[in-house]
Amino acid sequence: MVAAVDTPSRDDAAALPPTIYDVARVAFVSHATVSRVLNDHPNVAPATRDAVRRAIAELGFTRNETAAALSFSAARSERIGIIIEQISETGAHGNFVGALDELQQAGYRFELATADGPDRRRDALAALRRFDGVTAGILALVQTQPVRDALTASPTRSPLYIDEHLDRGSHDEPGAEELIGRAAADHVAELGRRRVLVVPGPADSLAARHRTGAFVDRARLHGLRVQVGAPGEWTAEAGFAAMMGLDPAEHDAVFAANDEMAFGVLHALRARSIGVPDDIAVLGVDDSPNSPHTDPPLSSVRHDLMSEGRLAARTLIASMRGTSKPDPADYLDVAVQARESTIGSRNP
Repeated sequence: MVAAVDTPSRDDAAALPPTIYDVARVAFVSHATVSRVLNDHPNVAPATRDAVRRAIAELGFTRNETAAALSFSAARSERIGIIIEQISETGAHGNFVGALDELQQAGYRFELATADGPDRRRDALAALRRFDGVTAGILALVQTQPVRDALTASPTRSPLYIDEHLDRGSHDEPGAEELIGRAAADHVAELGRRRVLVVPGPADSLAARHRTGAFVDRARLHGLRVQVGAPGEWTAEAGFAAMMGLDPAEHDAVFAANDEMAFGVLHALRARSIGVPDDIAVLGVDDSPNSPHTDPPLSSVRHDLMSEGRLAARTLIASMRGTSKPDPADYLDVAVQARESTIGSRNP
């Protein structure tokens, strides 16, 4: 026996209030696009937005504000927008992986926007507009001062945290870059080297600026003579070029602000038959996977990039939840991994 099922008549159907799906059908768009228009999302083409609004007016559609608010609030509360500059760089990528892991462990989903185009400032501001008001929070992992300044000057509805680990910090609470510069200078001084050339990295990089500044300040406390070379890219080619005018009589150590540049430094010194570390000690930063495999193996300042990213994510979460911020000392682990490029062979 087949049970009878009541179905609405045409008159009954006509009496039902229009739904978001009816609006989508009349406007020839998806129901998700209708939702974005209703929530005033910025990423909708003007012509599409007009078509949806005409369909809403034609059908007499009114939204269920309670259901819409609950749905939007639930989606907003679990999403974080991440803005990252120069994601292909070693530091930025490591920070991103750590931040993402921390956010996922805390139960958040994420949306990613990169600022890697010719105008990174414009890219970052566009991403900020995309995320603002529709996410629970925004995490900015930015590497340069112009991008940071642009984001700092932009008021937001969603909580915004601009990663501070690239800041210099203070004497009492040093940032990661301050710790890196200090550790490098201490190591060079302990070696008994007195005349140091610094290969600083890009002029607009916060990491390069603060690593170099912290190194110079600390080295002078040790009584070292320091010369800072011309800015360049984070590349082996830049490190190689920096050594072409080097007078080995004027320097007995080189501090390169990242390992890639240090690789180029080693290559250039070897090509010029300048001994490492007998004539010049070479120190890098990042303790990258290739550092033990150079000739000679590269000494490098190790710092935990993923842990720095976790610190940034945890600080944003604390801001969103109104809880106490994490202690940076629990996340910032900096130490020199000494190898033959500074200490020579210790074999008998």
